[in-house]
Amino acid sequence: MNQAIVASADAEARARAAGVPIVDFDPESDPAFKADPLGMILAAQRYGDVFYSTAARGFWVVTRHELCRMISQDLEAYSNRETFTFYRNPPPIFHIPANLDPPDHGKIRRLIGPLLSAAVVRKLEERARASVAKIAEEVIARGHCDFMADVALRIPAEVFLEHMGLPLDRADEITATRLLPGKLNASNDPDGTQLAAAVAAVREMFEEVVAERRRRPADDIPSYLLSQTVDGKPLTDEEVLQLCHTLLGTSLGTTASTMTFMFQRLAGEPELRRSINETPEIVKGLVEEALRCYPAIPMVSRTVRSDRDFHGIPWKEGDRLVLLLSAANADLDVFPEPNQFDPDRRPVRHLGFGAGPHRCAGSLLAQMELRVLVEEWHRRIPDYYVGDLSELTHEVSVAVRMTTLPLVVGAPAAQ
Repeated sequence: MNQAIVASADAEARARAAGVPIVDFDPESDPAFKADPLGMILAAQRYGDVFYSTAARGFWVVTRHELCRMISQDLEAYSNRETFTFYRNPPPIFHIPANLDPPDHGKIRRLIGPLLSAAVVRKLEERARASVAKIAEEVIARGHCDFMADVALRIPAEVFLEHMGLPLDRADEITATRLLPGKLNASNDPDGTQLAAAVAAVREMFEEVVAERRRRPADDIPSYLLSQTVDGKPLTDEEVLQLCHTLLGTSLGTTASTMTFMFQRLAGEPELRRSINETPEIVKGLVEEALRCYPAIPMVSRTVRSDRDFHGIPWKEGDRLVLLLSAANADLDVFPEPNQFDPDRRPVRHLGFGAGPHRCAGSLLAQMELRVLVEEWHRRIPDYYVGDLSELTHEVSVAVRMTTLPLVVGAPAAQ
């Protein structure tokens, strides 16, 4: 595979010499990110198109849509080998294919493409509709829910876990381990012990599944992977395990994040909710606007692969980059009135799934789950409102999640 890139040590000095703003932009440990992570990312636009953060191990930050798109598309110039760029002590996790560079990345993306194709997603849609219908009826019976725990985290698990060969009755345990990166940081897990234990727990589950599928193949993802070859060679157990781990992670908490932010918005806009049932064709645009405003992964990392001049800024091999996709999705040059939530916005040019060869492989699955949730929920629960948010905080890793969203069925009492 690819060789590691050694980070350059004088990035801050080069930033100062180039007149680039120097900022302590710290998603990992700044408490303000726990209170309003997307707001903090959007506010970073005030520092300019590119600035340098002295937080953690130091990194360049890019805010503009065109620059984020260009960097994301150029795999020859920018590596995707590191995921946790803004962590002080990044976990020793290497995701396949997410952290691969060419030519290895393309080979694995072509291999997993059929697992998340439009045809596969269509087959999963019936399961998704049944899941949302069942959950909505449970919420109606109670009259309230914690939307994150009771709805958003359950739907992707019920749709995808069996496809991954994992038992649905362990959904809570599996989901909890996948959410830990957002709960842990340099202050509460400085040596990465807790995160390593969570990764090991999920790996152990997949080890059991892979061993069983070698004996008795089934119609699921591990069985498919065990039957595949790359460059004429079968995938090793280690490669299968890593691919399963990556596919699981991209199918659970990320979509749940966008679902929850979207429903917080819908809870406060009764006219928009009514339009879902009155003009159902609005749903596709509503989902796309939610992905623009609330991308589950609002920050992505890259590493400079060789020395270059980037619009007058001297970048060196090993420089760390953080691309603020949420800020790019609010770029005035691309999105007029970006602070407005507009389901009729055209054209759809957001970077909610990233861009280029590393664009989210599960985007069709996520779009389907979001669309089905909006449609099936509002058929049953057209009116609801947000309850007590005093316990709300946010988890921030590469993904951003609300920890809770209390919803109450019905219309709020008149003030």
